[in-house]
Amino acid sequence: MNEPVTATENLRSLPVENTRMVPHKGLFEPQIISGLCHQWLVYNDVSENSRRKYTQWLKSFAQWIRGQGIEEPVREDIIRYRDELAREKQPTTVNNYLRAVKSFYRFLETAGIRKDITRGIRAMKLEPGFRKGYLNEEQCAQVIETQTDEPAPDESEAARERQRLTRARNRALLILIMTTGLRTIEVRRADYGDIQIQGHSRILYVQGKGKSEKGQYVKIPDETWECLKEYLRMRGPLQARDPLFASVSNRDSGERLTTRSISRICKDALVKADLNSSRLTAHSLRHTNATLALKNGASVEQVQQVLRHANINTTMIYVHDIDREQNAAEDLVARAIFDELTPDSR
Repeated sequence: MNEPVTATENLRSLPVENTRMVPHKGLFEPQIISGLCHQWLVYNDVSENSRRKYTQWLKSFAQWIRGQGIEEPVREDIIRYRDELAREKQPTTVNNYLRAVKSFYRFLETAGIRKDITRGIRAMKLEPGFRKGYLNEEQCAQVIETQTDEPAPDESEAARERQRLTRARNRALLILIMTTGLRTIEVRRADYGDIQIQGHSRILYVQGKGKSEKGQYVKIPDETWECLKEYLRMRGPLQARDPLFASVSNRDSGERLTTRSISRICKDALVKADLNSSRLTAHSLRHTNATLALKNGASVEQVQQVLRHANINTTMIYVHDIDREQNAAEDLVARAIFDELTPDSR
């Protein structure tokens, strides 16, 4: 997610009305913070998806401030908020919450409402490497095979047909992410018409994270296309703007899957394959794509292009993780020690 840009214009250019009328105390009362939050996000021109997340993170801070009985936060309160979050949340999540607070205070200072008391407050230190795991080839097959169960015979024909469609959709979705490394937001944004033929390849145009257009693409392997084609056939005639993956529930049948639904489909399949771990999520399938590509002979530059990383150093993290996995130092030490032990003491 892209952080809102720092405001630099003077007060006259801000879309903030009566900024100097905000009371000294009570800035984080629901009515006041709600209005300022809206103006902050409009001013910084963030995407709709980012607005929802930043609003959630800022409202969490406002609720904490009110719960602590703080009328006018000071720098030490922001640090304490960060440290309390760190007891319950992962460092990446803590930094997202803190990023929203810092951006909001920069906006308040530019608008002449409050001094930025967050300047210089450090984010949580992140360990190098990825915080999500990945699957090996056998585990990928296990996850895909969770979508092969036949519907229960005692169900109605309509229910069995819906289950078959659900199974075909989930199977195609899982395989597409594994073989192309798409993010959940990219899967959600994909339309049927984004599938095109280019040269000898079938491709899917992608609207990446923070992008406003579908200017990049991934190749759809033949095996992936066969699964995807079967799912699309079951849905019947489709228009170019129809979502590539759609809901089959009675409440919103045919509507575009949300990122939450896509994540849940992936997580449910992982759990069903006996791969239930906090480090294995929908995003792990993207890591799986990169890691298996590198292990099977792809170059770092090729993986960078598939994952559409702006900086190759991001892609290099996968290489470092593979190097660490293949480092046999611990095994060598254990073997040396156990070779000296008598059979009875082992």
